[in-house]
Amino acid sequence: QGQSIYQYSVKSIHGPNRPLHAYSGRKMLFITLPVNRSPSADSLLRSIDSLGDAYEGVVKIIAVPSIEDGFTVAQRPQLRQWYRDFLDSSILITDGMRTRKSSGSQQHPLFKWLTKVEKNQHFNEDVNGPRMKFLVRASGELYAVFRARTKLSSQTLHMALQAP
Repeated sequence: QGQSIYQYSVKSIHGPNRPLHAYSGRKMLFITLPVNRSPSADSLLRSIDSLGDAYEGVVKIIAVPSIEDGFTVAQRPQLRQWYRDFLDSSILITDGMRTRKSSGSQQHPLFKWLTKVEKNQHFNEDVNGPRMKFLVRASGELYAVFRARTKLSSQTLHMALQAP
């Protein structure tokens, strides 16, 4: 028997905890963020913001900087500013999290749910870097995982976002 995604909460990069049950009835798209600024990283943030505009009210985007990709507490203020320069306030930016299975017991409980089939009942897919995407139905079911190479503009991703 799997567990509900709604039992988890995430800490915002701005401080407060956000319970995921607040987004019950909405699709959620979790995407791992880059932590090193580059033209391609800026472009990704612009694409996330555009996706948020296109699906506002339908999909809650939760953007996650990963500790395994280099997030540190020391760079939190700069990252918070960089992300906010591109991302609308409707996009939830979490604090840094351990996202990979290799983190063992330190992997964030949400990412244990997203990456382990015994928890989510559908996928056993590890995070392999920034731009990893996990899509959860309004019912709380994980129904799609997209690797970094799948662009946010891809037809496959948009079809998944539009699916019931």
